[in-house]
Amino acid sequence: MEPEKFTWDSGKAIISQFIGFLLDSYDLTMILSIAPVLAKVILPPASPLIATFNIILSYSLTIIFRPLGSAIFGNLGDKIGRRADLIITVLGLGITSALTSALPTYAQAGILSFALFALIRVAVGIFAGGEYSAGHPFAMEWTPYKWRGFVSGLVQGGFSFGAALAAVVEGIFIGIYGVSGVVEFAWRYVFLTAVIPAFIALAVRLAMKETPVFEDVKKKNLVRRTPLVDLFKPPYRRDFFQVMAYMTGMFFFAYSLFAFVPTILEHSPSIFSLGEANYIYSIGTYAAFAGAVMFGTLSQYVGRRRLTIIWSIITFIIAIPIYYGLITAAIAGNAITAMLFSIIIGIITQGPWGIIPIYLSERFKASMRASGVGFGYSSGIFIGGWFSIYVPLMHNYLFKSLDTPNNIWFSTAVLLMIGALIVGIAQYFGPETLGTKLAEEPQKTIE
Repeated sequence: MEPEKFTWDSGKAIISQFIGFLLDSYDLTMILSIAPVLAKVILPPASPLIATFNIILSYSLTIIFRPLGSAIFGNLGDKIGRRADLIITVLGLGITSALTSALPTYAQAGILSFALFALIRVAVGIFAGGEYSAGHPFAMEWTPYKWRGFVSGLVQGGFSFGAALAAVVEGIFIGIYGVSGVVEFAWRYVFLTAVIPAFIALAVRLAMKETPVFEDVKKKNLVRRTPLVDLFKPPYRRDFFQVMAYMTGMFFFAYSLFAFVPTILEHSPSIFSLGEANYIYSIGTYAAFAGAVMFGTLSQYVGRRRLTIIWSIITFIIAIPIYYGLITAAIAGNAITAMLFSIIIGIITQGPWGIIPIYLSERFKASMRASGVGFGYSSGIFIGGWFSIYVPLMHNYLFKSLDTPNNIWFSTAVLLMIGALIVGIAQYFGPETLGTKLAEEPQKTIE
């Protein structure tokens, strides 16, 4: 059974996943945009770029452990329901993210400080992987058909909105305490703010009902014994690996903005201060939110597959010019031009993410949807999640003369080009999902 019109339950489901995904990005962006500060707080003295790379590498732990969270909570979401799953994940995500504020500094505990930070990153990754496993299907299963594309973009846009909000919050703390004050003590307050969206999301989820699609699965006795394992059995195995290839490219898209635009803006030959770089980056993340909503909406008319392939071709062609424009503006200290290119990068890299909630939900049957969406989404991390190694390697061994010794703009552009190529090819070999029903019909056997 699928909803035919919007209800208050539909609204709560959308708000729930928007805030949950916002919290995920809020935490991640705090790590990336405040990386130079964290490097001074929890690591021994080193060159600014090397120390920042160490923080980004630890950030990758959050990404790399997401598949484990998706496996655990996706399987759980297909067995006990989406709602109960989401209450557990938002509690875990909010608490572990806020725990960063309680870390001892390197001066207090030596290398133990960084070890505890890495451990928190692992825990955050596990709960974040579970967050979208049940969350994306929950929102989509409450959405009427004609609104799927728009709502998909809106929900996914929560990630970009969370990134923008984190950048703004960090900017406020820098404005109040200055960079020295943030380094000394206020970085703790920055991370403690994560409890606010977590509390709101929890309150909404406690007031929600289970989706009619999953209730229908239970009613028709379609609940699978091993939904996660079933992803790797015929005839679903091919679907899973096509999604895995697609998501690998999508992670290259995502972190061409989230991981490396702040790094490009914060390091020489860029002459922007940390506060200026943070503001310019935040403008790009607002544009990313708009891009996701626009892309999701367009996909309802153009088709998920066709639109993504066209977008991938355009992205491949303009990747180097847009990053060249960004670094040129950063060298000149031209904030307006830098903002323009930040906006373009935000739209180009995050627009295609606007179909992820609905595209993945349409690719998997209701009885294995949380497992398929969650683990399918996270499977792109197996290769795509090591971007924090790929870019430094390209920088050090291939493109250092083009990047400049202390910046990685060209290597980031190449990462985006590789992502565009992978996404386009993966979508070419996949089906068009527009028009797919989310409810599942009974079959003679369930594998």
